[in-house]
Amino acid sequence: MSDQDPILTITDAVDFYEKWPHLRRRAETLVETRNMTPQDSELLKWMIRMVDMVGPNDISRH
Repeated sequence: MSDQDPILTITDAVDFYEKWPHLRRRAETLVETRNMTPQDSELLKWMIRMVDMVGPNDISRH
């Protein structure tokens, strides 16, 4: 994240889901640039896969 990027604020699972399309692109960029350890890259790839499996019927605000 650069100095110009705003601080990422996620309030709950629904908020995260709504922001996921943008967050996914950022996560993919991290994986592609490999600006992390191989373990971090593998973790991030799996996180992307898992979050992609979640839909609006899987989460709710309480």
